[in-house]
Amino acid sequence: MYQAPDDIGAGSSAEYWESVWSDEAFDEALRFCDVDPLRGLFEEFLKPGSLVLEGGCGRGQYVAYYTARGVRVVGLDFATAALERLRRSHPRLRLCGGDVGRLPFRASSFEAYYSGGVVEHFEAGPLDALREARRVLTDDGVLLVSVPYLSPLRALLSFSKSDRRRVDRARADSADAGRRFFQYAFTPGEFQGFLEQAGFSVVKTQGYAIYFGLMELPLAGRILGWAQRRRIGRPHRPGDGPVGTAPSPSPSPRPPSLAKRLLVSEDVSVPLAGVPLRLLRWAAANMMMYVCTPSGPA
Repeated sequence: MYQAPDDIGAGSSAEYWESVWSDEAFDEALRFCDVDPLRGLFEEFLKPGSLVLEGGCGRGQYVAYYTARGVRVVGLDFATAALERLRRSHPRLRLCGGDVGRLPFRASSFEAYYSGGVVEHFEAGPLDALREARRVLTDDGVLLVSVPYLSPLRALLSFSKSDRRRVDRARADSADAGRRFFQYAFTPGEFQGFLEQAGFSVVKTQGYAIYFGLMELPLAGRILGWAQRRRIGRPHRPGDGPVGTAPSPSPSPRPPSLAKRLLVSEDVSVPLAGVPLRLLRWAAANMMMYVCTPSGPA
């Protein structure tokens, strides 16, 4: 996938992400954590007291949210201005500048590693970052990594999109000098191949962000745009918004509305919604989460 040539920096540059995270949307991002479609996975694998690295923490809402719930989260990012804003507003969070392809930590330092919408932005491919993730994880640790999903819908639409093309492998390509690389989207088989090369076995997957997958359809985009204007709620896109303060967990959070449970949380436990939502996760999700364990010693 490519971006406009006049965009600031490339998807793999700190300059680009500093520009994306220059607004004040942190509070919205933090509230989204309550209705995140991945919240069940996070609560299953990010246990209170465990030491967790978020590689590419961006605006820092996950660091703040799960730190407040007893997880010892370290947030790492190469966008240092975003980290400094977060440090000023919430100095007790564990934050570190660094590159996910060359992590500044010793081997076997973490019990879990979360990477959300990061490794797809390296034109040479995600393998270096995934191998670093394996190096810093304990042998019984867990990796949760999400990347854009080449769903059946996205694969069909890609033939008519001028900002996309299919490639047979991940590589830096000087032939596209007129376009600026932004990110890859992977089929599950393609990305699982990278994970296996890096020393991981996939134990679970979950498609998510159906809303943004369907937004690529013109008619669905208009309908969902209407729903957003009616304040039904817009899901938080991976990569949105940056930093502010991090409140403590609410002792009695307000239950989400049915619309939010369906459109935002993609809650398959809603009566009669489980089968349609699972089908949409397969056919049209924007992102895919992979839960992985090490397949052998680092």
